[in-house]
Amino acid sequence: MTVRAILRAAAVLGAGSLALTACTTSDNSGPRADRSSESRPGAPAPDQSSAPAQTAAPDDNSGRVLAQVTGRDSIVLTITGVERAASGKSVTVSATLKNTGAKVFFGISAYGGTDASIKGRMHSLAGATLTDTAHNVRYNVLRDTAGGCLCSTALRALKPGETVPVFAQFPAPPASVRSVDFQLPTFPNSTIPLETAR
Repeated sequence: MTVRAILRAAAVLGAGSLALTACTTSDNSGPRADRSSESRPGAPAPDQSSAPAQTAAPDDNSGRVLAQVTGRDSIVLTITGVERAASGKSVTVSATLKNTGAKVFFGISAYGGTDASIKGRMHSLAGATLTDTAHNVRYNVLRDTAGGCLCSTALRALKPGETVPVFAQFPAPPASVRSVDFQLPTFPNSTIPLETAR
């Protein structure tokens, strides 16, 4: 092959290489620019969150805690409501009893108090009291016409981790009283707010 033929071949190869390089650079830069411009409109704005929206829990006072005390054998009393009747004559205390211990609790009978005239008191909240400390007056649980307490009855042993709802109804202190002490045998006193009837 002559020198001229070699130079001509080299020139053709060099031009082809330059053309290939130009095409490769152009192909890479073009799509990159296109991809970036296409992805921007679909990207979330900085203040948007990809997490699902949370809705508020219904306001049913199910998680309300007015007072909480621990009694014998790791039984926890949580007072969740104190409602004055519209008539102004009674107050109902709502609560839960939870066994936070590791053994079955059989001591429910202590909550019935010592008044033997109350029918079925041994497995009830008949021993609960409400005290108006401002006037130094203590109120016992109300009774029905049959002599039973207006409170939770037929309570059974509590298994470990078990929770039961309970209530007790009392004569209402004067409307001016804003707080009272609730006491159940084997538990410390609990001071709780007393709201007016709605």
